[in-house]
Amino acid sequence: MKYTTILFDLDGTLLYTLEDLTDSINHTLTKYNLPTHSLEDVRRFVGNGLRMLVVRALPDGESYEHFDKFLQDFIAYYNTHNLIKTKPYDGIMETTEKLSSMGIKMAIVTNKGQTASESLLKDFFEPNINIVIGDDGTHKRKPDPEPVQIALDKLGITDKSSVLYIGDSEVDAATAEAAGIDYVLCTYGFRDMDVLSQFAPVAYIDHISKLLDIVS
Repeated sequence: MKYTTILFDLDGTLLYTLEDLTDSINHTLTKYNLPTHSLEDVRRFVGNGLRMLVVRALPDGESYEHFDKFLQDFIAYYNTHNLIKTKPYDGIMETTEKLSSMGIKMAIVTNKGQTASESLLKDFFEPNINIVIGDDGTHKRKPDPEPVQIALDKLGITDKSSVLYIGDSEVDAATAEAAGIDYVLCTYGFRDMDVLSQFAPVAYIDHISKLLDIVS
């Protein structure tokens, strides 16, 4: 096999999380008497972590006078409401199970907060995937390559030529390029092809099962 290690993005790649994110940000906006957003609005806002989602959702962005409290309230609400409508994309569970049976090492690298990420890992991906590197405030976030390197260190991987990164956005493409690893972009996620077409992945896939043909 050309690739023996796979790193996955989470939101828009493994899990459809958009509705829970939208409901949570709108719940908090309503609490603060601020205008809410459509599902399509939030789809454009995601990709750079929960803090940036809040920055983009607030009319005044980071200048909002109650920004820190709003962010805290939003994260607290989302952490307890992130399994209501969230679900794996079609074929995810079968494909990750197959990859695990092939002996491929896997981890998740996401800009989602570490607490929510660990919860979702336990609910959906263990024991096939046991490592998730989320935003815990101690390291840089994607597209910086640092979280990728942390994941590789935890997996004991030093040869990047055997590593493949799977994502769905321009953030993921930039992350993989910065880390110096091959990548695949999923066209079923949170970004359209007009955004994804500017990059040069190993492949574009419209269903996660096509990953099996790429690694074998």
